[in-house]
Amino acid sequence: MRKRWTIATAVCVLVFTSHSYVSANTEAETGTIESKDEVVYANLFANGGIQELYIVNALTVTEEGLISDYGQYDTITNLTDLSAIEQKDEEITLNAPVGTFHYQGNIQKDPQLPWDIEIRYLLDGDQLDAEDIVGESGTFELEIDISQNDTMDEAFFDHYLLQVSVPLNSDLFTAIDAPDATIANAGKNKQLAFTVMPEEGAELRLSAEASAIELESIEISALPSSFAIDMPDTEELTGEFDSLTGAIGELANGVGGLKNGIQELSSGLTELGKGSAQFQTGLTDLSSSGSDLVTASSQLQAGLNEVNTALNGAEDDLSFDMGTELTSGLDELVAGLRELAGGLDTLGAHHQQGYQALEEAMNQLPAATLSEEAIGKLYETTEDRETLDVLVDSYTAAQTVKGTFDAVKEAFTSVQPALQEMSTSVTDMADGLHTMSQSLSAVADSFDADAGLGELTNGISQLASQYSQFHEGLASYTGGVSKVANEYNQIHQGIQESATGSAQLVDGGASLQAGMNELHDATAEIPEQMQQEIDDMIAQYDKSDFEPRSFVHENNDDQVENVQFVIHTEPLTKEEPSPEVEEEEEPNIWQRFLNLFRF
Repeated sequence: MRKRWTIATAVCVLVFTSHSYVSANTEAETGTIESKDEVVYANLFANGGIQELYIVNALTVTEEGLISDYGQYDTITNLTDLSAIEQKDEEITLNAPVGTFHYQGNIQKDPQLPWDIEIRYLLDGDQLDAEDIVGESGTFELEIDISQNDTMDEAFFDHYLLQVSVPLNSDLFTAIDAPDATIANAGKNKQLAFTVMPEEGAELRLSAEASAIELESIEISALPSSFAIDMPDTEELTGEFDSLTGAIGELANGVGGLKNGIQELSSGLTELGKGSAQFQTGLTDLSSSGSDLVTASSQLQAGLNEVNTALNGAEDDLSFDMGTELTSGLDELVAGLRELAGGLDTLGAHHQQGYQALEEAMNQLPAATLSEEAIGKLYETTEDRETLDVLVDSYTAAQTVKGTFDAVKEAFTSVQPALQEMSTSVTDMADGLHTMSQSLSAVADSFDADAGLGELTNGISQLASQYSQFHEGLASYTGGVSKVANEYNQIHQGIQESATGSAQLVDGGASLQAGMNELHDATAEIPEQMQQEIDDMIAQYDKSDFEPRSFVHENNDDQVENVQFVIHTEPLTKEEPSPEVEEEEEPNIWQRFLNLFRF
């Protein structure tokens, strides 16, 4: 009876205490939550799909009473005491004492994480299902792809650092290759640790030679990135770019001068083309008059021969009319030689004008100042390689023209003195023949046949003999002039093509200047852009200004201090046969009641 009374009393006390506690809950004052931590646990299938997702909430209560938390949970479990927790829609209420209160909330309907995780298993190059790879041997490969889940709050993907840990049993795996992992020894295991930075997905890869494959759980933890990065001193780096942009600016100015020089070169070549045309016309006229000159000289030579023959064979019947013909022929020859000398003078003047214009244009071209290293730097600092190719080709062509001119400059300068010397020789020849003509005329007017016939005969004979040599030289000279006239057509054509090409070179120089100005404008801001890139890069990893937020509900954001993720995959191991256990007969209600009184 005493035992029964004791049990009954205990039952009454329990009932009364429970009733009193519920009444206290009903009348409890509002409590205060100072802070809250959330630990998100996710158990994954071997392929990365979510098998189970639950959150352990740790509430720091500073004033006892009725408190509220929020979350879209399917089930709730009190992890602190046996008190009841009520859930209405997304609000969770409970009566909590001062201290840390833990409860668990499970999300069963469409559980998701901020990251999409896909895991693949390969053996000897063939992808296998996770359960099919257990116990197999060969070349093993593991592929883990991590990307952003666009349906979740992007704050976690943008600010959280992931640590992926893959344990490999050293007895089962050898020749491990994981370029992006840090490998450490952990007992009999090799622990492969991968890091995934905020705002970045990852494709993690490892391979090994395996026998009887078994894998423990892959662990993934996610925490807010706590790197606080000090700004590095970038003054030296940006200073070098300042020097580069300054050099490009000077280069752009030099290219401007090059363009002006090319324009002057083009103008000089145009003037040279005009002078060459006049020179060609003079040569053509000279070649044509050369034929007339040779014909006149032939007539003069024939006349001298006739006079000589007449003097030697017909002294009694000598007629001095032949002397008049001789002097007329000499006068025509003198006129032709003077015309030739004038043509040579004109040709020399045109050549000198054209050469001076060309030399002035060439002097405007700057000397080559771009090294291959400088050109290489230009290619490294511009994306418009096609325009730069045109600019470099134009620059090279201009330097080639200048080099060619310097090489043939001596030949150009020797032309005008040669023409002057030739003109002087022809003029001297004309003066000599003119003197001879005047002398013959004077002899004819005062000739005493009886006294000077013998002297005249000897003189004419010598003149006829010497003039024959002069005529041969004159014929050779006019033939040379004719050949020069024919060959100069090609020279003139080349000059015209050079003038035409120089116009294209002017366009290339303008493009070169425009391109260099554009390059200068583009590179002028490189130091600032470089600094901005450095700042952006540092900002990508410096998450020190991140304000924590709740994973389960935005109403918790003011209290949340820390949210972390703990993620595991299911292990891939051989199933051990379970021992057989005798099934005990389930006791009925009466037997359970009687067991309460057994000691």
